[in-house]
Amino acid sequence: MQIRLTVLAPRSGQTPARSCDVLVTAPAGTALAAVASQLAAAVSGPESSQGGGAVVLFAGRERLDGHRIALGEPPLVDGAVLSLQVPGDDEATDDAVPAQLHVVAGPDAGGVHLLHGGQIRIGRSADADVPLDDPDVSRLHCAVTVSDDGRVSVADLGSTNGTSLDGVEVRERPVRLAPGALLRLGESTLRLTSGSRPATLPTAPDGEGHLRVTRAETGAAAPGQGTGAPFAARTPDHGGQGPG
Repeated sequence: MQIRLTVLAPRSGQTPARSCDVLVTAPAGTALAAVASQLAAAVSGPESSQGGGAVVLFAGRERLDGHRIALGEPPLVDGAVLSLQVPGDDEATDDAVPAQLHVVAGPDAGGVHLLHGGQIRIGRSADADVPLDDPDVSRLHCAVTVSDDGRVSVADLGSTNGTSLDGVEVRERPVRLAPGALLRLGESTLRLTSGSRPATLPTAPDGEGHLRVTRAETGAAAPGQGTGAPFAARTPDHGGQGPG
């Protein structure tokens, strides 16, 4: 499995934090602890792992447990940004959730790659945006494109062994890549998942220390239940007074 990680060194005074993009090649499920010292050395030099202290990595404000978090699993997915020794800035909230390519079969099975937009080249080369350690994949095998409206397409880049989508050959002309579709190249299979957020339910305080949540109508109500009736979730009462 190959994933790209960006590692940020600790900020020094007014000097901006130094960063380094690292291409990690390791078996799927490898614990972060197995590569933590190499990640630190990539951005701070070999002396960073020789000071006697443990290497601590953060994803935003979250301190990562190197023995419990594995490469290829959130938050250690392709394109993740890690901070060395000190917490990083929280990522800005963005309603646009990128689509993801999950490697479900092949040497890199378990990898997750975020598709932020534009053209994403897939191949065996380290220059590929999604590198695959698969000898049957061409250096630049195919390209996935995410348009401004969120639609995803795929086209072959003149690969040696070809590309197929749900068993149908893909040529140089782009074809739609739908969520759930299986993209096969070499011995690797990738599946696209949608980047849309799940719908959230409307809520409002009721003035009595409760939060009212209105469920959307989805059809006939079960016996004894009203359709679309609000239900309450208790919120902490900091006022020290109950309803009169």
